[in-house]
Amino acid sequence: MYILIDCDNFFVSCERAFQPHLQNRAVVVLSNNDGCVVARSNEAKKLGIAMGSPYFKIAEDLRAQGGLALSSNYELYADMSQRVMNLIKERFPNLEIYSIDEAFAEVKETESIVEEALSLRNTILQQTGISVSIGIAPSKTLCKIAGERAKPLTRDKVCYFHNAEATAKILSEVEVGNVWGIGRNLKPRLNFLGIFTAQDLVRAPAGLIRRHFGINLEKTVMELQGISCLAHEHNGEQQSLMCSRSFEHEVQTFEELRRILGEFTDSACQRLRRQGGEAGGIIVYLSTNRFSKNEEFYQNTSFIGLNRASALTSKFLKAMEQGLREIYREGKHYKRAGITLTEIRKRGAGQRNLFETEADECREQKLLQAVDDLNEKLGAKTIRFGSLSQEIKHFIRREHRSQSYTTSWQELLKVH
Repeated sequence: MYILIDCDNFFVSCERAFQPHLQNRAVVVLSNNDGCVVARSNEAKKLGIAMGSPYFKIAEDLRAQGGLALSSNYELYADMSQRVMNLIKERFPNLEIYSIDEAFAEVKETESIVEEALSLRNTILQQTGISVSIGIAPSKTLCKIAGERAKPLTRDKVCYFHNAEATAKILSEVEVGNVWGIGRNLKPRLNFLGIFTAQDLVRAPAGLIRRHFGINLEKTVMELQGISCLAHEHNGEQQSLMCSRSFEHEVQTFEELRRILGEFTDSACQRLRRQGGEAGGIIVYLSTNRFSKNEEFYQNTSFIGLNRASALTSKFLKAMEQGLREIYREGKHYKRAGITLTEIRKRGAGQRNLFETEADECREQKLLQAVDDLNEKLGAKTIRFGSLSQEIKHFIRREHRSQSYTTSWQELLKVH
């Protein structure tokens, strides 16, 4: 049996947890450089604001309706997500974090499963201010549908698929294109075969599905029948860590790109250390504006490997600069850049460099731990490498960003 815990309008909910005046207002959260809508409150949805809408097109109407737009506050959302996931893991340890705002838990089916889910929902709401919808079903695909059925509910917001007849009725109301794992590319082909709903798909002959669509869709059919076919992934360390952005203004100089990519590298190394890993190399990426009419499009990547896998920021900053020199072309106007740490493994799992002693490694790890602990206690960039800017994310526009209520001492809420 699976439980899907899905945060409702997560980015907006994080903002409302610290700004009560946003309740019952149309609120949207914007993407990088305040470009497009990436999250909407229910009130904003009722105004007809679509996901991905360019902000400049909806700004005037939103203000006229008393609505508000906020820039993405990634630090706040990541911290609130971690708090929610920790609360879920206390109740259901066998957890698979699927995204920043949803997770699957594998559980035993008991008579009290709904009460346990409701108790978890109330705990998350009380301790974080985040509302969640919960779907319970024998398979992950059914869980996704149950979770969607729970979202519109005004109370409890838990949907449990335990009755075959009731489940079949619900599946007959779900368009086949809305089934998890199918999407709009397969929908026309399925419609051509007379399959319009999830229940139609359940009833379709297995041989027909496999012959025309392959084993993956056949697994989806079995999932809809309540047979679990998708493995439960236990969250371990990531195999790669990427950090990239599109810039508000095009960047030309090598020095500015070096500072920007330095910020990315520092951030990725911190995440690497938090998961107890080390990486063997770094990929550096640059791209100009593909829509520019004044300049030929240019993009390039470079991979720099380390002699020994590490989590030390200084080593990756040197490697990043080497990779940047290889692909930087003077006179270009760069719109996007990024880095990826690769060949990640658990710290200490690989072979040690012949010329580095165990004492060298211990000293390196202690230094990194001391720096991370101080920055966590006193605020980001209290201690930083000299090549990095003291200003965080200065290269993207976030004119409407809220405070970092949970991650910065300077921006904590003040009670008067």
